[in-house]
Parts: sequence; structure tokens; C-alpha cells
Amino acid sequence: MDHLRHMAIFKQIVDAGSISAAADNLVLSKSVVSHHLKSLEVAIGVQLLHRTTRKQQLTPAGADFYKRCKQMADISQVAWREARDTGGILAGAIRISAPHALIGSIIAPAISQLCNENPLVRPTITVADQRVDLLSDDVDLVIRVGKLPSSNLIQRQIGHFRDVICASPSYILRHQTNIDAQQWQSLDYITNSWQKGAISHQVAPLIDKKLSSAVALKQLDFMANRFTDNSSAVCALAKAGLGVSLLPEFIFKQAERQGQLTMLLPNYQCPINTVYAVHDFGRQPPLLVTHTIEAVMAHFVLD
Repeated sequence: MDHLRHMAIFKQIVDAGSISAAADNLVLSKSVVSHHLKSLEVAIGVQLLHRTTRKQQLTPAGADFYKRCKQMADISQVAWREARDTGGILAGAIRISAPHALIGSIIAPAISQLCNENPLVRPTITVADQRVDLLSDDVDLVIRVGKLPSSNLIQRQIGHFRDVICASPSYILRHQTNIDAQQWQSLDYITNSWQKGAISHQVAPLIDKKLSSAVALKQLDFMANRFTDNSSAVCALAKAGLGVSLLPEFIFKQAERQGQLTMLLPNYQCPINTVYAVHDFGRQPPLLVTHTIEAVMAHFVLD
């Protein structure tokens, strides 16, 4: 049993990057963690870590031993999870990453309902519009728009929505001449900071509004000149009249009802965006991950 505890603490030291950080994570004193490491190295008879005041590095023997410690920890987690899932009780921590645009209308209500029905669930939600690495970012579940092009991760389609090209009524009124002339690049365009330069959108005619099916697709070419770091801020800047933006339909409709935003081309629509739940648990994820995915899925209105 002492050996198993030494191995678990050794893995924590390597994962955390230092004895001090591991002690914080384990809620132990630094001296206790150091003692476990020393006892382990004495018992094995080899040095596992090269340590200086600034960094630590695995020895060749330490690297091999760490792999076995990680395998032991993984097996322990699977055994724990399977036993807990057998009881059918949702409990424990889950770390979720989702884009800004989905937080208010989809993620927050879904996780709120999940926790109200299962008080022992402890969610941590990270908001990120850019790609998340499940392993290095220590995330259990990622909700993302668009499928990964090639991945060993499990990707489950959970919903879809359309974007809307829109602006405030006052902005559209001031620039109506350019809109009528389809001078899209002359319009101010608000977007996320990593989407520099030219932005193109293709829109299709709304056939269900009895437009002629012969109407060609339109390509709208903008030049981004208003930048921010998340989708919520894009919406706020658009409502303030700073320019044109691309927003999810469920965000746009709320602002439209309040008279804050108007569609740029009301007789055209953007393509459908597909939303995926992504995880690294294989074909049989933990019960909590499965129920979280289903909770999020239930809050998408599929048309």
C-alpha cells in the first residue's frame, strides 16, 4: 500500500511540475511530499528526478517509471468510475470548455438544470473560442462549433444553428446606400481578434419566403476593422452601432426583439453550423460526461 501511495504522489509531482505545486494540489506539506519521493527512490534504488531550485527533469529510469505510474492511475480512475456509474448516481467534478456564444443561451441553462437535478455534480466551465487541447488544458468535455478535421477523439453531434449577418438599426440607416449598392467592403466589420483581414460569407435565398429559386447565392466580402476577443463583445459592439457582425441566430433574435439589431439581408440566410461534444473517453464515457452531453443537447432547438 505504501508503494501505491508513493507511486501516486510521484505522478502528481511530475504532472504538477514541482514538489511545491504537487503539495498544493494534494493539500499536503512540501516536506511530506519530499519524504514520499525520497522513500520511493530509496526503495527502488535509483534516482527518478533531477532537481534544481528552478526545475525538475525525469531521469531515464524516472521516465519509464512514470509511464507505469500513469497506467496505474488510469486503471484506478476507470475502476472508480465504473463502480460509481453502476450505482447510477451522478456525482463528482466535470471540466467543460465551450465558446462564448453558447454560454448564455445553451451551456449555462443546461448545466444549471443538470446540477439542480444532481446536487453532487461539481462543474467547472472554461470559456474559450479557440481550439482546446483536452489533455494539456485538463478538460473532460469540449463543446465546439464544427467538427475536427481529423482526430482520435470522440465527436458527437449535439445540435446546430445558423448565423445571422446583422447590425444595429442606426448603423444600417446610416449606410443604406452602400448596402443597396452591395458595397460590402465599405462597411465596418466587427469580429474576433484572430480573424484578421478579408472575411467572406455566402448566403442563400430564403425559399420558404417564396423567393424565386433562380436567385443566385450571394457572396459578401467584408474587410474586418473592428476587433475584440470574444463573441459576447462582438454582439455588444454591434448593438452599439460600430458595424456589421456575424452572430448566432439565438443571440440575434433576442437583440432583434429589443430593437437593438437588424438583419443586413432579411431575404437571405447563412449555412447551418453543426455543434459537437468532444471527449477522450472512448466509446464508453463516464456517466457524468454522458448526462452532461445530453443536458446540453436538450437545450438546442433543432429545426
